[in-house]
Amino acid sequence: MDLIERARDTLQSHANAALATVSPDGRPWNSPVYVAFDGDLTFYWSSHNDAEHSKNIAANANVLLVVFDSAEPDKSGRAAYIRARARELSKETDIQRAVERLAKRKRQTPRPPTDFMGEHRRRMYEAAPDMVWANVVKEEGGHYFDERVPIDVQRISQGLPSVHLNGRRDDSSYE
Repeated sequence: MDLIERARDTLQSHANAALATVSPDGRPWNSPVYVAFDGDLTFYWSSHNDAEHSKNIAANANVLLVVFDSAEPDKSGRAAYIRARARELSKETDIQRAVERLAKRKRQTPRPPTDFMGEHRRRMYEAAPDMVWANVVKEEGGHYFDERVPIDVQRISQGLPSVHLNGRRDDSSYE
């Protein structure tokens, strides 16, 4: 399996990600989030609008998502690193798209977009990637280490199914 196939497989097989943000005063913050994505590799999750990472995104849209299999052995190198710009969704159509993606991944009925608007504290977020990396595992003197190799976002998304959902490419093959 080449790096692009392995990155696709990791993203399709694992829904938990570590979301790294930075506070306005420069402090790093890392949060676990359950993610879904579409065929353009735009990632979606829901969070409370007063969560630390949500406040950080409001101040600085630059994020890093890491999707990985925590059950894999250390020397597997199985992970996808996604640098992106994130934002809270405010338009009902955008929220609907995100809700549908997450519900599909969770195999649940979508909640109404209004559950993520107005007085509700829970919000929908999206992150549009500008760079993706995968690991190449190397060994030196009996020690294993990962070397991150950049992968073009378009090359990863080209291998995903092209089902359309509300005007956007959609990946319909969650396992």
